[in-house]
Amino acid sequence: LAVGSCHIDKSIEDLPGSEAFDTASCIVRYPNGVSAMVDVCRQSSYGYDQRAEVLGTSGMIATDNVYPNTAKIYKNDYTGNADMPFDFFLSRYFEAYVTETEAFCESLVNDSAVPCTGIDGLVALVMSLAADKSAAEGRWVKFSEIIEQVYCANPTECSLIANDAMFPEGFKPVGDINNLDKIVLPDVDQKKEESFGDKLKSMIWG
Repeated sequence: LAVGSCHIDKSIEDLPGSEAFDTASCIVRYPNGVSAMVDVCRQSSYGYDQRAEVLGTSGMIATDNVYPNTAKIYKNDYTGNADMPFDFFLSRYFEAYVTETEAFCESLVNDSAVPCTGIDGLVALVMSLAADKSAAEGRWVKFSEIIEQVYCANPTECSLIANDAMFPEGFKPVGDINNLDKIVLPDVDQKKEESFGDKLKSMIWG
């Protein structure tokens, strides 16, 4: 269940759907009774504020904001960090970007699976679309309502891609599975090898 409103930037009020929200809240209710709450706002006057906590029956785990340093001030009128949190996501998640780049390169070199798969991306997409639909219609929305909109049942039937003008003709599904090879580019490495071989033959035998 999601709700949103515009309180900060009135220039976005007329945008479609959730794009008109600068403040929003969402509740996710899982089949086992566990619930999750997400609160978001496009503006934070005290830095890039992204915190999370998980409360369980045996304890809690929490992540705090990231600060430029660990210095703290203790005075009779103030106790806390000497600086505000990083104010830009590239600074806030610098280590995360480095880690994910290293993991991606390692998967390429070792031909191994990446930590985050396409399924992880699909789940995130389904959850965000469900929240958008919930806010628009003012009701609880099941993830099962959304999955059919974004999951392709087979390689030739994917309405989400077929109806999207941003994809060029060569990327759209074709009517016959046997024609898929016509929209796939030749293997670049194979082309390099063949061209190199041809050059080598011409050098040796003229």
